[in-house]
Amino acid sequence: MYTMLSPCDMCTGAIQMYRIPRAVIGENRTFRSPGEAHLRSRGVEVINLDLPEPKALMDGFIANRPDVRNEDTGEE
Repeated sequence: MYTMLSPCDMCTGAIQMYRIPRAVIGENRTFRSPGEAHLRSRGVEVINLDLPEPKALMDGFIANRPDVRNEDTGEE
């Protein structure tokens, strides 16, 4: 499965439920979920590409809409 960010709980659950063997992440500096460690502990290969494009996109989103980002992550 390919995800732009660290996999959320729903993506983590889908990866585990459907026995997807690999998760490829665009970047995880703007959001890192506990799903990464959970998947690794269950034998899923987790690859972080650490690409600049998704990071720049998320940095712009966070700067423009911190309220929405904070609502999604529970941060303030």
